[in-house]
Amino acid sequence: MTTARMVETGSMFPAAVRAEWTKIRSVPSTGWLPLVTVVLIAGVSTLVGAFVAEGQRREDGAEYDPFTLVHYGVNFGQMALVAFAVLAVAGEYGSGTIRSSLAAVPDRRVFATAKLTVITAIALVTAVASSLSCTLLARLVMPAGDISLTASETWRTAFGHVAYLTLLAVLCAGAAFLLRTPMASMGLLMPLLFLGTAALTAIPGVREVARFLPDKAGQRIMRLRDFNAHEVDPWLGIGVMAVWAMAATVAALAAVRRRDA
Repeated sequence: MTTARMVETGSMFPAAVRAEWTKIRSVPSTGWLPLVTVVLIAGVSTLVGAFVAEGQRREDGAEYDPFTLVHYGVNFGQMALVAFAVLAVAGEYGSGTIRSSLAAVPDRRVFATAKLTVITAIALVTAVASSLSCTLLARLVMPAGDISLTASETWRTAFGHVAYLTLLAVLCAGAAFLLRTPMASMGLLMPLLFLGTAALTAIPGVREVARFLPDKAGQRIMRLRDFNAHEVDPWLGIGVMAVWAMAATVAALAAVRRRDA
């Protein structure tokens, strides 16, 4: 790449980011889904913590892990975040506005990178809001002693919450660039992430591989204890999730460059 080309690309990127931010804000579905994500995650987690924690503590005894309840809402709210990431990308392909976007930003690497940057930033803010809400509300509604705001494990699981959701959005956005339609993207991601993993981890001989699937590996850091003997280490798990997200990003950038709109 020549110096002139590099300068042109560098000057185009901020404008492309502003354009992507405007598009996402102006479409009702992508504009509201991050807020829905926070409300679902915080709401479900708070209700579960308030009504289940006491009984769960008695039932589990020494094995009690309050953080399975603190971040329980992620199982539900993440669906809204997946929908946000998919629609932010595939919505343009489905409506045909992708042609206008590529006409405005001819360098497809800049276009894709700008869109992924905005999606990642929004997902990060959403994840921070939901993580802090879950943690602080759990401190209020769960039994005394369950959650300490000075304990390292409280903030480790809160960080894991943020990292997992942010990487999940990147992974889903990358998949949407590859599949290019909302129906195909949602049709693959929803069963794979939320049904397929649970089924695979129940099959002997397959569960050793299934533990490296993105949702199974990535969510491990939000808990203190394993559910079974086949789970990965918490920090390894979030590393595996990062590899999935990186692979999806690389594949998406390659696909955008090679395919027609």
